[in-house]
Amino acid sequence: HILKRNPPIKTLNRNGGELVANVLRAHNVKHLFTLSGGHISPILVECERSGIRVVDTRHEVNAVFAADAVARLSGCIGAVAVTAGPGVTNTVTAVKNAQMAQSPVLVMGGAAASILKGRGALQDIEQIDLFRSICKQTFTVDTVREIIPTLRKAINIARSGTPGPVFVEFPIDVLYSYPQVYSVLGVPTNIRSIFQRIVAWYLTNYIDNVFAGGFDDRGVEPIAIDVPFISNAKLSKIEEFLSRSRKPVFLVGSQATIPPKDVNEVRTALESLGVPCFLGGMARGLLGARSAIQFKQRRKEALLSADLVLLAGSVCDFRLSYGRVLPRHVPIIAINRDKTQLKMNSDMFWKPTVSAVADPADCIIRLSQSLQGYKPDSAWIEELRKHDDEKEAENITIQGSNG
Repeated sequence: HILKRNPPIKTLNRNGGELVANVLRAHNVKHLFTLSGGHISPILVECERSGIRVVDTRHEVNAVFAADAVARLSGCIGAVAVTAGPGVTNTVTAVKNAQMAQSPVLVMGGAAASILKGRGALQDIEQIDLFRSICKQTFTVDTVREIIPTLRKAINIARSGTPGPVFVEFPIDVLYSYPQVYSVLGVPTNIRSIFQRIVAWYLTNYIDNVFAGGFDDRGVEPIAIDVPFISNAKLSKIEEFLSRSRKPVFLVGSQATIPPKDVNEVRTALESLGVPCFLGGMARGLLGARSAIQFKQRRKEALLSADLVLLAGSVCDFRLSYGRVLPRHVPIIAINRDKTQLKMNSDMFWKPTVSAVADPADCIIRLSQSLQGYKPDSAWIEELRKHDDEKEAENITIQGSNG
């Protein structure tokens, strides 16, 4: 299908990299991590020109690790651009890590021109299939006019629901300028035969379609992210259980630190509730080094003596012995953005009393607002603190003896 809304100017020197930079800048991207390569050069040049700092790493896997770190610490999308073929394949370990860490990372990979795929082009391999199982979604941009809407959608998907990585493949012909693509594809100019005329006609129409409407005005602003929030009915059930509890324990995971809620709001809400907390993943440090409600040791004993447990983004995987450490015959509340993680191993070792696919941060904040004045048993908290301090002292002694 040939589309010619605004026939491209043959000498047009604008390129797709400019559109990529515009979208990234609109999404508050400050750093683009890369290992430079010819397939993605327009992205790097235009990002640097637009004020985005381009950080060239020694290995593509480190570029993704760095973008992952930026995403976790800033709450914005982490951005990576790598060249085609081995540049893309080198990122796999770090992309899988971002998926497991639920970190929103945009991986942009170069590729051979669409018309040359499967014809032995430089570093041409099947890249989309490689990333389907480790990314929330994968995209291939076939025309310049698709760059902006595809990137906006990809970034929105990466940050919505359960955050995670997305992969966008950019064939070389959507990134470079019209004259450069015309030259790279080898369109015959000194035509001496009917065959050359047909080839020239076909390639010219192909390139015209790639660029048609590519630089029309389009909005680059972020699309509102989709975050699951707990229903009022389920929140009321949790409020009822917690209000009757004297010995509750919160197991707080990384999801409690994920936007759109501010981590300071989450910390204030936890301190207001006064519930003993064990923190994991990116939630470590949420309450500071000397919080009265943060505990690090004797978690198993605390759980066994609890009369309610709330899993706020924590998962019953190996870290919680697949759910075997949770107490029996007490309410277990599970809140998680990810449906699969929400009830992991509940068919074997534990059963949630109330479960909701929802944002743990929002749930914690709303609980603190509706249960103002609630406090758990202070004597029990003192007992937990005593056990925690004893274990800390024991660890210091052991460390000193091994020193």
